[in-house]
Amino acid sequence: MTREERLTYWQGIINEYTDSGLGGAAFCREHGINPGRFYHWRRRLTDSNHCNESGGGFFELIPCASPNNRATIHVQLPNGIAIEVGGGFDPVTLRAVIETVAPLKPCSR
Repeated sequence: MTREERLTYWQGIINEYTDSGLGGAAFCREHGINPGRFYHWRRRLTDSNHCNESGGGFFELIPCASPNNRATIHVQLPNGIAIEVGGGFDPVTLRAVIETVAPLKPCSR
């Protein structure tokens, strides 16, 4: 199974779980799923991968030139907020800013 197929498979399982209304343990028992694998993938697909409005797991990064001709990155968030950063920015700080100004929702398809 390729990485893409595995991701698609587990996204389907997590979507089914979300729609089931069951708790994680009950869902795993009912579907014969290894709880350790289930919780790993649920965390990976819902806590780590946040979605934009189109349902993808990525934000669009648009390289652009600032008025002083320095390269910048423009991040347009789904809620309409835009963040622009120049070269040498700290990715951890950028992520913290994004999570502060636009609390991200877990993927649900």
